[in-house]
Amino acid sequence: MEVIVSEAALVDSGFEFTSQTFSVSAADQARKLTCSGIDPELYDDAVDVAMLGLPTLRVMMACGIPILGGVHLSQRFRQIVPFRLGENISISGRVLEIAPHPRGCILRCEFSYAREDGTICVEAVRSGISPMGTKEPSDGISRPSEDLGGFNEVMQRALMPERVADYSSEAGNLIHSDPEVAQKHGFRAPIAAGLMGIHFYQEALQKLYQPSTFDLEVWFRRPMFWDDTLTLVAHESEGRIDAMHLLTSEGKPASNCLVHSI
Repeated sequence: MEVIVSEAALVDSGFEFTSQTFSVSAADQARKLTCSGIDPELYDDAVDVAMLGLPTLRVMMACGIPILGGVHLSQRFRQIVPFRLGENISISGRVLEIAPHPRGCILRCEFSYAREDGTICVEAVRSGISPMGTKEPSDGISRPSEDLGGFNEVMQRALMPERVADYSSEAGNLIHSDPEVAQKHGFRAPIAAGLMGIHFYQEALQKLYQPSTFDLEVWFRRPMFWDDTLTLVAHESEGRIDAMHLLTSEGKPASNCLVHSI
């Protein structure tokens, strides 16, 4: 399957994105974490892996893939070693698969993030619905169980509308900040970026284990409205967290997280 994203770009499986270089400043990370209700000092001078999400979107947008109207389905991050605030990071990626969906298509892409010397520190796989393509019936989306049996509460976090809006202020997607735009897309209010949920999962792991190496995968199930109170619950196996859910104010999972290794 292939999709035309512009007159100049045709995206197909195997399509390689143009590499970009960026850095995460201490000020940028502090703002994002503060918007999420997280103490920036938790990470010292290390980059929270969720900070790689926006630069990844910019790589996709650079080839004409639209963001407004898109839906982030899943995100996997495998961190080999953490980046440091302020250091240059090179991102490269390619399209793994394009699958049909009634709202456009499902893009599954992989990315790698490297230091200036070429050392790969993080690898990621991102899946999302993009509002482009032939809009054909979907083959279904594989997701983990939503069973809450054996899960215990770790923390609660009340979202604040102004902070949710500020978190995504540079992303260019008004669904996170404009009530009228959110309502036009079928939501009662603006919704928090899925990446904010990854910050919460990372916060829980960081407070317990301070891991430098990990592999976690998140599936986004339901919107986190900008005035929700979220509850993070976790399941343990052999004394370690192996799965988490982030519950909405109604008690349903907004997202699921599997911790493949830590």
